[in-house]
Amino acid sequence: MSSAAMTIEQAIDELQNRILAVDPGAVIRLQRRSGEEAVIRAYVPADQVEAVQDAVRDRAIELLTSQGLDVQVLVYDKETSLR
Repeated sequence: MSSAAMTIEQAIDELQNRILAVDPGAVIRLQRRSGEEAVIRAYVPADQVEAVQDAVRDRAIELLTSQGLDVQVLVYDKETSLR
């Protein structure tokens, strides 16, 4: 990826796409906190939680350190957390 500045929207889209690549049926809730901060809550089956975390963890850290974009991704078991 180039070092060109990325917007928070681009970062959100990229991380959401990574989540959906693991589980196309994921329920995603988004909270934008500012032009540089957001929280993505992903609700997936229990057996997909770790795979989703693995798919986004390193990229979310990279976005923070290289772009200054703080997009937290919280992953929950759909069956027990989504009401």
